[in-house]
Amino acid sequence: MKTTVRVAAFAALAFTLHAGQILWLTCPQPELSAAQALRQLNGNDDDARELRWFQAKAHAFADTSDLLLLTVGLLLFLEPLRRLWSSARPHARALLPLLCAGTLLSGCRPYDTPEFNTIDTAETGFLIPMEGDTQQQVKFASEAYLRQLKVAAKRVQITHRWQQTGRTGIQGEWLPTVKLVKVQRSPVTREWTADPNSGTSKKNEAIWIESADSVAFSLGFTCTAFIAEEDAARFLYWYPSGSLEKVMDSEMRGRIQQVGAEIAAKYTLDDLRARKQEIMDAVRKDVTTFFAERGITVSTAGMFGGMTYENPDIQKAIDKTFIAQQEKVVNQARFEAQQRENDRVSLEASATAEQARRKAEGEADAKKLIASAEAESIREVTKALAETPQNSLLLQLKQIDVEKARVEKWTGAYPQYFLAPSDKAALLLQLPAMK
Repeated sequence: MKTTVRVAAFAALAFTLHAGQILWLTCPQPELSAAQALRQLNGNDDDARELRWFQAKAHAFADTSDLLLLTVGLLLFLEPLRRLWSSARPHARALLPLLCAGTLLSGCRPYDTPEFNTIDTAETGFLIPMEGDTQQQVKFASEAYLRQLKVAAKRVQITHRWQQTGRTGIQGEWLPTVKLVKVQRSPVTREWTADPNSGTSKKNEAIWIESADSVAFSLGFTCTAFIAEEDAARFLYWYPSGSLEKVMDSEMRGRIQQVGAEIAAKYTLDDLRARKQEIMDAVRKDVTTFFAERGITVSTAGMFGGMTYENPDIQKAIDKTFIAQQEKVVNQARFEAQQRENDRVSLEASATAEQARRKAEGEADAKKLIASAEAESIREVTKALAETPQNSLLLQLKQIDVEKARVEKWTGAYPQYFLAPSDKAALLLQLPAMK
């Protein structure tokens, strides 16, 4: 067979194989790979196995085409290559294998490297076709479509299609046929403070508002939010970026500032210091309702720290006033405590005096009663004696009572001294002791 015929046959085969690969990579392969990628989210083994088989068959088709072309080329050009090898000089023989290898490799396109992405248990993933008809493009922007494509947790393979960018078939790149968008559902807490050394972002992100008398000040806010699994599609519809942190630092923080500014503009600074709760209640109600419609659940929203004024002299004046008020309160408390102590001592003294008076009155009344009883007894005795002057029996009874009292009190000893009367003075005589 002539060399010209060999070259023509090899060129025809190479063109046919190349055209077949181009047709395969341009029409059926992108649609089939995208469909297989979407079906892998069904969660069963058959769909995952089918995707692996599809990828293996696609690589096998390309490898078979290259191997067929190489085999036919060797069969057609083996004899001319052998003669060329025999007639070539030694240094040309070393370049001949390199020339053949370069010719074969020049017809190969880059390898389709598999691409995988993992969806965590705290994430919800949406696998979106990158290409499709107009109807699919409309469904891409709908919440129901996103809800149908969500997946809980698994590893997802991103399929590709070949896009030729040059005149030859080896000039191009592999483009993904599907896109995986993940929504992180874990709770996120943000703190916006005026202190650059604290807060979530470590910079001054406090909520700055202004009172009715044009005094600017800031308030520290903290907020925690998460995305429920059933709200993931709604969140992605409103926020295609899928980042809850960015939403909270931008739109949610701006919403809090708007509501806080509207409340603060109604009152002067003196009134606002007592209306922090009103500001917080309004902010919590607004952000909870507003972002619930966008798939975000706000679990906590609160204010922390005090008011930080734009003019530091205001804070100094407030501190001085507060200190003076506190000193006044302390002094008033001390005065009231001393007053209560004085009242206690006075009441205690009055109670003691009243007790003594009542005791004295009781003793006087008792003595008076005793004296009255004794006088009444004497009167009765005198009256009895007067009525019965000849009643010697009564006298004898009285004498017996007197003698009884004397005997009961006598100890059995006689007096040792005797006072004898004399004409001028009494004499004190000592009697001898009785034996």
